[in-house]
Amino acid sequence: MFCGLLVLVLGSGMLWARLDRPDQRTVTDQSGAVLPGVEITATQADTGVARTTVSNETGAYVLPNLAVGPYRLEASLPGFRTFAQPESCCR
Repeated sequence: MFCGLLVLVLGSGMLWARLDRPDQRTVTDQSGAVLPGVEITATQADTGVARTTVSNETGAYVLPNLAVGPYRLEASLPGFRTFAQPESCCR
């Protein structure tokens, strides 16, 4: 079982996958393996409105049409610690 911290590629510039859609991101673990089935939640800091999606079989996910502004991003998957990115990520 993986017990490491869930590592997300959510706009932090660590890694970016080559993707057809500019609003698509990929979820990976510490070794770089893609993670399907990760629940991603983006909560807008100003309004508290949350949008949720799940990564697909290639670890990719999309949260289209988000309003501009700071978001708190959170990712969870059974067997991993929940990852939360502070309200510094913008669309």
